[in-house]
Amino acid sequence: MWVFTRDGFYSVVHDRYCQPDELMVRSRDKRDLMRLGKKVPLGTVLETKNADYRYRAVIKRSSWAAYPSHEALEIDYDNFKSSIHGMDEDEAREIAYMNVWVAMKNAYGVKYV
Repeated sequence: MWVFTRDGFYSVVHDRYCQPDELMVRSRDKRDLMRLGKKVPLGTVLETKNADYRYRAVIKRSSWAAYPSHEALEIDYDNFKSSIHGMDEDEAREIAYMNVWVAMKNAYGVKYV
């Protein structure tokens, strides 16, 4: 599962390091996991320098399930793209999220009217 929130971009899987009631939350930016860890209990954040997702942490399935629900209840913006403008110290997240938006728009042939 890929999840994009104002906190970060997460790839969540159940891999061989997880117990049945756990998931592995993976991120390319350690700050994303740090922000997530302020909202839900995470295991130790591990760094794997040569991995596609450099930072990882084990989380209880129930904790992960609660996170998107909480984020949905906190929505106070009318445009997600605009809501992330200027959130990070650099523009990397804003540019990356916009690139995802453009790729999905192009994939489905959305035409402006």
